[in-house]
Formats: sequence, structure tokens, C-alpha cells
Amino acid sequence: MIYCGYRATYGAYLMAALHAGIYKGSQLPSKQFIEAHFDMCRLYGEQYGNLIYVGLDEGLNEIYAMGCNRFFSVIEKAQACVTKIFKIDEELYHIDVTPLEGFLPRFMGFLLARRVNTRLCQKLFFWWFKHKYGFFAKAVQRQKRELEKFRLP
Repeated sequence: MIYCGYRATYGAYLMAALHAGIYKGSQLPSKQFIEAHFDMCRLYGEQYGNLIYVGLDEGLNEIYAMGCNRFFSVIEKAQACVTKIFKIDEELYHIDVTPLEGFLPRFMGFLLARRVNTRLCQKLFFWWFKHKYGFFAKAVQRQKRELEKFRLP
């Protein structure tokens, strides 16, 4: 499963980490986890098209995050074609989280890319993370149920 966002390290990574069990959906992660997540956004937020391996879920499905900028449908189709060309039997599932993220991750990414007040961006990130966490946790649970339904014979 590939969670795709405008940038890989905000909503896409948050949902992937929830799906893989790094973050527990029932409780907000510790301040250290949120700070580490922000550091990842600061360091790798401008990577587009690179798969970030997050881990395995309970069903041993590989979970990834990826930044797609505005090209989600193009990347989704390209990866589906590559699996056909190389006769890869595993099905790819792409989830576009960009509409769920809101505007703030793009704004923070813009500021961080221009090295504008990292402390302000960190405060915005903490607010965004705490505000969106429960919403994303519920969305991941829905995705897991959909994946289970799809995989049943």
C-alpha cells in the first residue's frame, strides 16, 4: 500500500505510520515522536516520487509513503504499468491523502524549503499533527477494512 501526499512526509507518512503500527491510532504519539516526524519533514519534505518504506502491517503488506506533488494519477498509472510490464503479481494500492491534509503542510513545506523560521513551522506542525491525528487514524482504519475486503476470496 502506498500513501501518497503532496509531500511524502506529512499526511502520507502519518497515515502510513498509523497503518504500520508505528503510531497507535488510539493515542497521540509522544512529543519525541512528533518532533522526529517534524525533523523528517524538514529534511526530506521536498522529495517527490521517492518511495519511503515505512514498515509492514499485520497482514504483512508493505506500507510506503510517497510525495506526488500534483501528479498522483500519473504516478499511480505509471506504477501500475510497470507492474504489468515486469509481471509482478502483487497488487499496488495507492491512497491519495492530499485532499485530507489541508493547506498547512504545503505552506509549512514552502517555508521550510526557503529556510524561513523553522521554530514557527514546528509550532504549526505540532498544531496540524494534533488537529489531524484522530481524523487520519479513522481514515486508516477504513483503508484497512477496505484492504481486507478486497483481499478476501
